[in-house]
Amino acid sequence: MYDFYNTARPYGHQGAVAAVAVEPVRVKRRHGLGNVVCLLPVLDKLAAQGRQIEVITNEKWVGVFRILRPDYLWFAEAENQELIDLDEMTEIRRPTEHRSEELGRLLGVDGPFAAPKIIIPQSWETPFERYRNGIIFAPEGGHPSRNWPTDKAVRLGERLKGSKLTLAGLEQQEKIPCVFDTRGKLELHELLGMLAVAKMVITMDSGILHLAAALGKPTLAIFGGIDPAFRIHPRQPVVALQTDLPCCPCNKNETCAGQFTCIKQIKVPQVISTLEMAQTAAGRIIRRVCAD
Repeated sequence: MYDFYNTARPYGHQGAVAAVAVEPVRVKRRHGLGNVVCLLPVLDKLAAQGRQIEVITNEKWVGVFRILRPDYLWFAEAENQELIDLDEMTEIRRPTEHRSEELGRLLGVDGPFAAPKIIIPQSWETPFERYRNGIIFAPEGGHPSRNWPTDKAVRLGERLKGSKLTLAGLEQQEKIPCVFDTRGKLELHELLGMLAVAKMVITMDSGILHLAAALGKPTLAIFGGIDPAFRIHPRQPVVALQTDLPCCPCNKNETCAGQFTCIKQIKVPQVISTLEMAQTAAGRIIRRVCAD
């Protein structure tokens, strides 16, 4: 294991922080890795305006974001100072706009915002050369509304195993055919390094979606009831699959009593037939497909 904290910093905002003392922007966002990624364009805009940026986030992510945005101050704990708690402010909100636009509005920053972008050190990619030009599949999204049925994930794995298929994401017991299974085994910087060398990524609406898109990787995202336009920036190379059920997208106004039929009814052949489109997409495409 190499010391990624001592790696050269790839993404700077020279001159972004004013030379004179200014009131810092102190933000808390611990919930959802994808949320932190979507917050980056808002913070970048604030920094360009001369504001000092301080962020409280998950302790597992702090070291990585200190490298991705070295001009900002990243902490795992607040020090009894006033801050803007974005976790609390968005806890019960239903999505009505792209997450970056929502977070910008809560912070009083006018959009539109650029697509989230991250650039990682080359050294993060080096340990994953054997994964290069393979397909990464992240079959879980961390919530029943964003999890594809295991039997379908297994069938997709069987179809794609010959494409140097690698599984990523949460640790799960279910076995899915693949060449490499990294689920639950990677630190965040390692996950980023592996995503960076991939040919393309197949994922649910999850943190891996936002990481892959921010790296500029061709991505196919399987969506449940959230409108993909509220999660994917128009300039990101992502094709979102979503069923054409009348209730979809419901944007958390669920009428299915927790059945989440929308994501369960996306078929393996629909994913397979969308792979080529996802590999060549220059920007966001939302493909509505027929339910079972």
